[in-house]
Parts: sequence; C-alpha cells; structure tokens
Amino acid sequence: MTYLPWILHLLFWFPFVVRGQIDRATGKAQAGPAAHRASAPSLVVWLHGAALFPTYFGMGAGSFGGWTLDLPLLLRLLGVPLFLGATALVIRTLLVFRSWRLRAELTAEHELCTDGPFARIRHPIYTAMVLLTVGTAVMVPNPLTLLGALLNFAAGDYRARQEEKLLVGAFGQRYLDYMGKTRRFVPGVY
Repeated sequence: MTYLPWILHLLFWFPFVVRGQIDRATGKAQAGPAAHRASAPSLVVWLHGAALFPTYFGMGAGSFGGWTLDLPLLLRLLGVPLFLGATALVIRTLLVFRSWRLRAELTAEHELCTDGPFARIRHPIYTAMVLLTVGTAVMVPNPLTLLGALLNFAAGDYRARQEEKLLVGAFGQRYLDYMGKTRRFVPGVY
C-alpha cells in the first residue's frame, strides 16, 4: 500500500496536465485579457495549493515512515473509491468546462457552464480536491493528512466564495439564479 496513494494522486492530477496541453495546442490557453478578475487571484491559488502541503507531507510520513494510525487495511482501502470518484469528477468536469482557468479571471469569451457536474454543484473541481484529500486521510491516516483534508476544504470554500463574487459581477442575475438551483460542493447539502 506504500505507493498506491501516490499512484492515485498522479491519476487525479493527470487530466489537468492533459487539459493544459490541449488548451496550449489549440490556442485556448492564450485567451484574451481578463475582463473580470477576482481580487488577488494568484494569492488565492497559492493559499489553496499551500493547503495541500500537509496532505503530501502526511502521505510521505505515512507511506515511507510508517507514521499512520492503526486502522484495518479494509477500512483504509475505502479511500480508493474516493480517489476514483474524485478523478472521475475531474475528468467529467474538464470535458464540459470550456473556460477553465487556474486563476479566477474571466475573459470576454468566458461562458457560464451549467452542464455536466455543474448542473448539480457550482465547484466540482474543488469538490474533487476535497474528495482527494479525504481519500488520502482514509488511506494514509495520520494527523497531517487529516489536517490537509480540513485545510483543503477551508481553502476551497474560500476560493469558491471569491469566484462566486466574480461570477455574480460578470453574469449578474443569471449567476444568482444558478446559485439558487445548485449547491457549492455537495448536491442538496452544501
């Protein structure tokens, strides 16, 4: 089980690499200047990225240092469906999300996506990242991976709220109506 979480993390991040390559090859990565931009969009991305550090330190400590809570293997393997569900959600989201950007900024060509996973939740990529870190905490249970899951949820929630302000500013009532029909991360719950 030492390498399994690492392999599953690579599987999760791989669709982002593929999407980035496709966007660069088709010129979509070179979209026009931002028509709308969240306040400090780079800082928000960095904060969200920093929230992942405890997860990866915890994975290293658990996978290679043996620093895990003593849970039965069968229970720890419940993290695998969380990883696979997170990866499937990312793939599905990237297939329908035509205006994907790492930072919260909209170009004049930006389209509001309400198809696929967006029909039920407003931030499926952040939901997938939370599933990824919760799956890690289940597979490699230690205080750092648990902290990583909690920080990732908090950072994703903060980032989502910043993006929602930006989207309301750009799309107005149309986005407010969409917010009324969907939840931020969990359909029907939150």
